[in-house]
Amino acid sequence: MIKFRRLVVLTVTLVGVLMISGCGVSKDKHEKTVAELQQAKAELEQAKSKLAGYDKALEDSKIDTKILEKLRSAQQKAGELSARVKDLTIENEKLKKELAEMKAKK
Repeated sequence: MIKFRRLVVLTVTLVGVLMISGCGVSKDKHEKTVAELQQAKAELEQAKSKLAGYDKALEDSKIDTKILEKLRSAQQKAGELSARVKDLTIENEKLKKELAEMKAKK
């Protein structure tokens, strides 16, 4: 019976010592980890902010690209129309000469 009491007292003492000493992580290590986590969260927010800026810049560049494509298309069409006007002007001059020659023959 005395051995049993000793065993119970020893067990209770051992459990008490374990509870007092704690079986987890030290407070300093925990605080350090929490600080690192907060820093990582802040860096993540900065990265998200930069990514949003890059996304906006990419979207703006797509818009700029579309505008440039429309401008190039308009410039090409203007060049084609200018060439057509030049051709029609030359043809008009020829027709005027022919008309003048026909009037002169009458």
